[in-house]
Amino acid sequence: MKAARTFVLLANEHEARFLVNEGPGKGLLQVGGLTQTHETQYSDMPGRSQAGPGAARHGLDRSATEREQNRARFSVEVAEAAEAQWAKGDYDRMVMAAPPKMLGALREDIGGAMKAAMAGDMDKDLLKVALHDLPPHLEDMIVF
Repeated sequence: MKAARTFVLLANEHEARFLVNEGPGKGLLQVGGLTQTHETQYSDMPGRSQAGPGAARHGLDRSATEREQNRARFSVEVAEAAEAQWAKGDYDRMVMAAPPKMLGALREDIGGAMKAAMAGDMDKDLLKVALHDLPPHLEDMIVF
């Protein structure tokens, strides 16, 4: 019986790592990654609008903070890069871990075959954990 190949996506709002597990006893191997190269910055206050001739001016509220916009854009970049890696790898399952808000954004942006193969996810930032120390964190979703 062929061992299941598991694609592992670890991400936060600034960085992502792509890992693979080839089956029991194989551990994890990094196969790619991504770093946010550009953060959008806007003026520190939203603009104002003129209602009409002689009418009052009204302040505008931001629909989303800069951080939310940067998170959403980076999530799309991570999803696209992960889908490209997925297409190259002949994977059977997918697992991901990210902080709660980034995890929510990734859940929305990941689709297709990757979404169908999702075996589990975890709302935890594991990017700073060394590769050889990751298995205990993921043992509920992957057999090492």
